[in-house]
Amino acid sequence: MRYSKDFTDKNLSKFGDSLVNFIFSLALSEYLGYPAAGRVPNSSLALALSRAKLSHLIPPRTDKHGKGDIAEAIIAYAWLEGKISIEEAAEIIRKNLTPEVVHFARKKEVIGLAFGELLKVIKERLGL
Repeated sequence: MRYSKDFTDKNLSKFGDSLVNFIFSLALSEYLGYPAAGRVPNSSLALALSRAKLSHLIPPRTDKHGKGDIAEAIIAYAWLEGKISIEEAAEIIRKNLTPEVVHFARKKEVIGLAFGELLKVIKERLGL
């Protein structure tokens, strides 16, 4: 498979979108104790990038959708490179969830903070 360390690559971010939502659904299911599906909003991923101090990877004037794509590409790249497993990523997310993850108005922030912790681990392992 061919891919590069270009976090603005649309193919990498599309793959990352599926991967991120699967990791979140797995973590959410483990947290709640029953099968649950969830989608990770771009605003949560934008917050996660900021929390992990990865803003230097974001081109100027990038909106929250673009920031979400970059976060998804980073997570996909880390998994493809064997720097993190799906199980470990889901465990990091699960450990950082709070009961507000099911609250309509507060879940975006909770998800963003949890993914921020995952991106901190990935940042260290990839040397970003």
